[in-house]
Amino acid sequence: MTHLKNQTLMIEIWIVGFENLSAYKIPLFLFLLAIYIFTCFENLLIIFLVNKSPHLHSPMYFLISNFTFCQFFYTTNLVPRMLHDLLSEIGVISYLGCIVQLSMLGGVSIVESFLYVMMSYDRYFAVCQPLRYSALIHNRLCLYLVIGFWLISSVIEVTVYYFLINVEFCGPVRVNHFHCDFTTLMVFACSDIAPLMFLILVISSVLSAAPFVAAVVSYTFIIIAVLRIKSSKGRKKAFSTCSSHLLVLGIYFAMMFTLYVVPRNNKYLQVYKGMSFIYLSVTPLINPIIYTLRNKDFHKALQATISEMKQYVIVKVQYKNKHLLHKK
Repeated sequence: MTHLKNQTLMIEIWIVGFENLSAYKIPLFLFLLAIYIFTCFENLLIIFLVNKSPHLHSPMYFLISNFTFCQFFYTTNLVPRMLHDLLSEIGVISYLGCIVQLSMLGGVSIVESFLYVMMSYDRYFAVCQPLRYSALIHNRLCLYLVIGFWLISSVIEVTVYYFLINVEFCGPVRVNHFHCDFTTLMVFACSDIAPLMFLILVISSVLSAAPFVAAVVSYTFIIIAVLRIKSSKGRKKAFSTCSSHLLVLGIYFAMMFTLYVVPRNNKYLQVYKGMSFIYLSVTPLINPIIYTLRNKDFHKALQATISEMKQYVIVKVQYKNKHLLHKK
């Protein structure tokens, strides 16, 4: 049994990738590389600013920094491999490598779902119960919750991993996708995968429904509270505190709904791959922009950091000039 399991883990899986766009692989490679570099830069910049700037040490920004870390981790798990496969035209990965990639994607997705829920209720308390906000939502609570999210995610992924390593495949495995897609991969399984598919169905259904229900409930109360504000300036200010999160949630649910609705047969496979590419590669690029584009706190933190860097460079140059003059 152990020998068969080891053989299964070493099975080579062929990732078709962007087969139909092989003539444009260099422009596509450069385009994807630019997206990846900019995505990493902006996500890491947000994490740096939140940790460095004292006025960003609040529950909302703590959650945003964890969310951007998930986005960075998510895209780093996929895009470098996609870039490698683009240059080699067709990618080859072992089943063990495929499991690792799937586990990372699944784990980060679970944490993201929990963060969506927490961020929804953070905005609910901020708008609907502002006087009790600091007592109900604080950094220590958010830290404990985030640690709990990662622990729950790890337990779920270890359980899924146990089922995945026992899957057996028949014949060559050729996945018509640009990464190790779970559903496409399971088509080639020749062992009983009913328990695994049921487990994945339950997990994905719960983790898709929970953020949606949480967002609908919290934003229903938020909208009611905002409409009760008499002045238009007050309504605008109250809604601006959660508009970016609402937009990110809207993009998330729109993409998830589209991916569930689009059939995965040969007729619509290219559409599904295109939507998956946008969701997995472009969304992590857009989300940080949405969170920071109209956020004055981030603008102040960035300006302060740039000023400090300029001052540091000026001091270094002055010190170097004085040192050279002293030598002369």
